[in-house]
Amino acid sequence: MFLGIDGGGTKTKFTLKKEGQYFSTKKNTIHLKQVDDKKFYETIKQGVSEVLDKAGCDVKDIKYTFAAIPGFGQYPETLETIDKTFKEVLKGDNFSVDNDCVNGWAGSLNGSEGINLVLGTGAISYGVDKNGKAMRASGWGPFLGDEASGYYIGLKLLNYWTRMSDGRVKKSKLYDLIKERFNIDDDFEIINIATDLKREEIADISKLLAVLLEESDEVALKILDDIGYEASLAIDCLIDQMDFNKPVKVSYSGGVFNLGQKLIDSIKKHIKNEIEIVKPYTTPDKGAIIMAEKLYEQKNK
Repeated sequence: MFLGIDGGGTKTKFTLKKEGQYFSTKKNTIHLKQVDDKKFYETIKQGVSEVLDKAGCDVKDIKYTFAAIPGFGQYPETLETIDKTFKEVLKGDNFSVDNDCVNGWAGSLNGSEGINLVLGTGAISYGVDKNGKAMRASGWGPFLGDEASGYYIGLKLLNYWTRMSDGRVKKSKLYDLIKERFNIDDDFEIINIATDLKREEIADISKLLAVLLEESDEVALKILDDIGYEASLAIDCLIDQMDFNKPVKVSYSGGVFNLGQKLIDSIKKHIKNEIEIVKPYTTPDKGAIIMAEKLYEQKNK
């Protein structure tokens, strides 16, 4: 029995594999720059407890756990909290923790050579080459980067809305959609509204992009081209620094990819290297289980 925890900028999914069956539950984010230590502990404890109840098992039955934590590796001051929490909740040290780009890669490519691009609330690319070398790119957070992420797109849409409001850009359906979404009477209300929005709330605005693309909205097409370019950079830079068989297999995960073929075509337009974009083998939460099984096997050889 193996447990996979898929943490993201908005939600966390706990999935338990028991004799080939999967049991899951969802909780809020466990990003330690968005929640305090107490909330982190409570979320992990509740998630593990719920998924064990669904499977009718005890925590001692879990052979190994892999936990994917958003932002892991970027904030050294959080390591003690993470380690202490998992030791207490799992009643031992049969677990490993890493960044959420790792389980995204494991799930999308079944733990094999290639690159996974995550475009969710945040953005990051992670690859493992034919020699086992691993590298990541992007993923610098909402203030320094996360280009092509849901947050990035949401912010772009809000920025274009202000340009439409004062006349710098011709008004389109975006203008009305934002006014309706936030019930705006006076356009200057957006300043206070935006200031109070949480990261995930800004990322949620990105869903409007799909609506606008259906109408070939000029602004939406510009944003699509921009995120395709940024995504291609996150892929190309890894290929240029690593040793992959060609064509390089590239897969993906994250809500932004709900844009579908339009986004994939935009990435292909800008990519410089020879790649093969493949559909994900499985989901990131099951990717965490793949990592748990793999690490357990390595530790028990």
